[in-house]
Amino acid sequence: MASHQLSYILDVGNKVLSPLQMQTIAREFNFSETVFLRRNDSDEFAVNIYTPVAEIDFAGHPVIGTGHVIFQQLLPSLRQYHASSETQLFTNAGPVTLHHDTEEATVSAQVPHNVHIHSRPTTKEQVLKTQPSLHAHSSSLEEVYPAVSIVKRVTYTLVDLTRDPDIFTCVSAGPSQVTELDDGWSPSFTGVMYYLTSTPYMEEGFVMQRLRVRMIAIDLEDPACGSGCSSLCAYLALRRGGPRAQFKFLIEQGKEIGRDSYIHVGVTLNQSGDGVETISLTGQAAMVMEGTLLLPE
Repeated sequence: MASHQLSYILDVGNKVLSPLQMQTIAREFNFSETVFLRRNDSDEFAVNIYTPVAEIDFAGHPVIGTGHVIFQQLLPSLRQYHASSETQLFTNAGPVTLHHDTEEATVSAQVPHNVHIHSRPTTKEQVLKTQPSLHAHSSSLEEVYPAVSIVKRVTYTLVDLTRDPDIFTCVSAGPSQVTELDDGWSPSFTGVMYYLTSTPYMEEGFVMQRLRVRMIAIDLEDPACGSGCSSLCAYLALRRGGPRAQFKFLIEQGKEIGRDSYIHVGVTLNQSGDGVETISLTGQAAMVMEGTLLLPE
């Protein structure tokens, strides 16, 4: 199951695949992410998530797609199955609580997080090295942009293009940027989230905001980047602040490459308003391919 061909999910059950086997499969598929769904030693659902070049500890929309597989296919097939709208999925970043809304046909995930804004931002020059087409617009770019890790080994540079929206259409698939991360946070997957903001508004106690985003990394453009959206929304919420403040972000992604995706991210700040208490990610997924992968003995 995948969202706009974001990821391919392999149910490997109790079969043990080596990291090399998983990386080889992910490279062959060449999707943004490939998810290996298995049972851990406690017989609970667990995943390994690979890009074509490396394993990553957490990726949002692959987890959402995996949730759809679990709720719609795997749980109903179990003998001891009792209709449930909630389960846990174990990722390298920690356990994730998944919730299935049958009426909305969505899965929500409580995102594991250890939000860290790095002391050394990404420079304009580092961004331009990944996007040569932006050189003509360099005067409209800021000198530096924040680099934010949602968890260790998953980091995004956040490039706000709201002042000059025309630049947004010039972005294209390119390499990951080079960013100097704080001590203890390397190595890490790195990507760039280009985004446009709208004016926030209040609704039923939530600060609401619509965003358009594009995520570029490892020579790909990801049409539905849950971890990147979570990083961006956590940063925007922290910048606004407010004790126990609650935010809902309505995000559009993938339109520029003909693969429209819609992601909802909720953020709740802590009592002092200077830290993130919870992040929730909600999205849909659709089955686009099904089959059997035969591995050599």
